[in-house]
Amino acid sequence: MEFEALTKDDVKIKGKLFFAKADAARCVVLAHGLPAPHMASPEPNDEGYAGLARRICPLGYDVAIFNFRGTGESGGNLEVDKWPLDLIAVLGRLDDHYGPRSDYIVVGSSAGGATSIVTAERDERIHRLITFAAPADYEFLGVNDDPGDWFEIYRKAGMIRAGYDGDADSWAAGFLKIVPKDAMPYCKAKEITLLHGSEDETVPPEHLEILAKASGGRAKAVMLPGVAHQMRRDERAVKALLKELFAR
Repeated sequence: MEFEALTKDDVKIKGKLFFAKADAARCVVLAHGLPAPHMASPEPNDEGYAGLARRICPLGYDVAIFNFRGTGESGGNLEVDKWPLDLIAVLGRLDDHYGPRSDYIVVGSSAGGATSIVTAERDERIHRLITFAAPADYEFLGVNDDPGDWFEIYRKAGMIRAGYDGDADSWAAGFLKIVPKDAMPYCKAKEITLLHGSEDETVPPEHLEILAKASGGRAKAVMLPGVAHQMRRDERAVKALLKELFAR
């Protein structure tokens, strides 16, 4: 089922809901990471997050996928500091479908994981939070060291669109507003699992320990040996995720 959610700042977010074969008591929301236009295109048989959704549904979960603003068919521009508004809007749209609930499971990858942590500080509907390679902050990216180049990459990729009213500096400053390690102590999720690959070449593996420490011992932290950043594409990481979901 395709759906559309409207954020409080009037950005249309496009998504799709996959249903378990039997009536599902729970819903998993998959939050994607920051697109990397310079990376090679996915393999022809890579279904993306739809493929991951289809792996999860047999466990008895409905699964929602969506595009954050500035990506895919969603509106707006790629502004990571506003991504929490998108996730909140998606939860609201799912409430329209299921009725108000407070037991959503959010699985966030990389920047989607960062967004999920910050959102779980603000929104009590996220009961369980699972992250793939979530950063503790965005300082490691160096966006603010060279905002012009980063801005141009995403403008050429069509994610910063015509009519954007900021400049490269103001756009890059948005990354500094999302600090998962500061949000983690106030995260309202009842269960938190952090998964990270030991060979992550993008988000330093030590970010796992930083986030775990910030949780005050509430988060289960798992380092997956030999796994790189693209965890969704690594069967070892997917199996670790499915194991976490199957255990509930």
